[in-house]
Amino acid sequence: MTLLALLLLLLAAAAPATLPLLRRWVPDPVLPAAVLATVLLALAAAVAAADDPTDPADGWQLAAALVLGVAAATTGGGLVVRGVFRLMRDEWWPWTAPRRAAAQASPDDPAASDEGAPAPDDDEPAGARSVETVLRGGAWIGFLERGAVAATLLAGWPEGIALVLAVKGVGRYSELREANAPEAFIIGTLASLLWAGAAAGTAQLLR
Repeated sequence: MTLLALLLLLLAAAAPATLPLLRRWVPDPVLPAAVLATVLLALAAAVAAADDPTDPADGWQLAAALVLGVAAATTGGGLVVRGVFRLMRDEWWPWTAPRRAAAQASPDDPAASDEGAPAPDDDEPAGARSVETVLRGGAWIGFLERGAVAATLLAGWPEGIALVLAVKGVGRYSELREANAPEAFIIGTLASLLWAGAAAGTAQLLR
């Protein structure tokens, strides 16, 4: 059961890799990939919860659970946050979601995604901004935020979440006065934290 839970955690962490494949069938694969990541994490949690509590993971299995828990929190969370923004904008049906224009970013733009548009921002809905947007860099901030939150929870130091949020809030303070930025900041942050907590909790069940 432990090995199955670890495999499901690994697949949840690797869910972003399905985007190129899903793009063959749907114009905007973010929401389907986010659903896939959520289902995989839920299955991992169910399997871990059903595991024999008298036989906790140890050795390499424990190390793998901790690493994969942080990895799933870090990588899979970006999909989930972007999926939440899709739902918020009523873009829940992948075929009707508007495709972002490739002309919005040049091919050599380091902030461009694999779609040729500005990289989706974990703290802001992609359709609510231009290239010269507020809250740029949110994808990388989201990765670091979720990794730090999952690590602090698994280390038994939940107080670290307050430190992570304080650093993020201070760094974004001057940008939160822009239109739509506070709402996007709150939604993105809460979705990101919930995912990180779920991934860390799943890994904790295996300990």
